[in-house]
Amino acid sequence: MISYTVLTTPGGADRDHASTLFVADRFIWSAMLLPWIWLLSRRMWFAAFVVFVAECLAIFLMRQPGLGTAGLLAILAIHALVALEGGHLHIRHLIAGGWSVAGQIAAPDLATAEELFFANLPEPAETPLPPASDWAKPNSSSTQGWSSPAFGLFDNTGAR
Repeated sequence: MISYTVLTTPGGADRDHASTLFVADRFIWSAMLLPWIWLLSRRMWFAAFVVFVAECLAIFLMRQPGLGTAGLLAILAIHALVALEGGHLHIRHLIAGGWSVAGQIAAPDLATAEELFFANLPEPAETPLPPASDWAKPNSSSTQGWSSPAFGLFDNTGAR
């Protein structure tokens, strides 16, 4: 089971929840391969800069005689840290930007998580339809000026 954190936009959830975001708490392979690019794609500029500088320092350390293994382990540690904690960092970044946590769902996949979350939402208030007696009232102002036969299957005057 994967734990999903559900976030809503800063202005509150929209009517159809199109902007509701589900962030999975799991290992992120793309963050493992290219961590600072993954951070940039999530608009976490400062974290991407810090990871980039740390990788540059680890590469510098790798090039020093006798410290190649330490530099390689530092790079692997940076990549693993971003891959393991990238989802949490993304959630914290969104919360700092005004997003609010609407809940947390444990589900095997994203589709099931969405289904579980949206099934527990309250039903929207229904607007009452006008009474049927109002529908039968003809609107005489809309049919004035139509005296010619209709072009098509039905005429525009409402007569049969």
